[in-house]
Parts: sequence; structure tokens; C-alpha cells
Amino acid sequence: MKFSIHALKETPVLNFTYDYKHHLNQVPDMLSIEPATISCKLQWIESDLIVDVHLDVKMELACAKTLKPVPYDMHMDAEIVFGSSEECDFPLTDPLELPDILFGYIVSEKPYTIYHPDAENTSFDEERSPHPAFADLDKTYKK
Repeated sequence: MKFSIHALKETPVLNFTYDYKHHLNQVPDMLSIEPATISCKLQWIESDLIVDVHLDVKMELACAKTLKPVPYDMHMDAEIVFGSSEECDFPLTDPLELPDILFGYIVSEKPYTIYHPDAENTSFDEERSPHPAFADLDKTYKK
């Protein structure tokens, strides 16, 4: 979904739903995603566009230990500045591909590790015993 700059100048608010399912192959730990509800307030200051975004989306992420699906609800607020100066977040291009930019925000804001409730006691590391010469060392060292 692309928005023309001319249309954005006439619209102070954008409310839309966007389906990110075709982006799932880019993020290996994101198993599924429902259509995102996006609302944007647009403000023009000189030649810069400031977009206040509120995004709600439900997704299933892979558990970091068991790879089981874990439901996750994301509610995100962000301010994105489009323009030509170095202080801007993104260049102001025509047309503006706002949903693709927001997907980048979704990927960066989702948790990097998430655990399924069944995975709390799962451990893949074997407990290591110290060398016999150092076995009593922890008893002599006071914590």
C-alpha cells in the first residue's frame, strides 16, 4: 500500500488495516501475524512530515527453547519524521511506502526471545562438575 504525498497533504488522519502475511518469510521466528490496525496522525512542518503512529497487531512467535508458538499482542506508538534533513528518520519519497516502514518497526519492537509456559524448566546444558583438584574450593571461598 503506497500513499502519494499529494493525498497525504489533504488528510490529517489515516486509519487502515494492513495484512503483513507476505512478509513472514523474512522473519524466521515470527510464525503467524494477523492484520495490523494502524492509525496515523499527520502533521506537516515546512517540508517535513511528522507521522504519529499507533499500531495494534497480534502475532505468534516461536519459543526460544522449544519453538512452540507463543501468542503475542503488540501495541506500539511511534513518531516517524520524513524529510530531507539529516535529523529525519526517513527520506520523504513519493509515493510513501508507510506499511513497509511500519513492518520494520514491528520487527525491531517484538521481543527477541520469548518463552512458552512449558519451556520454563527445559535446559539443554549439562551440569558440569569441577575438576577434582578444585572440588572443595567453593567450600573454602566465602560468598
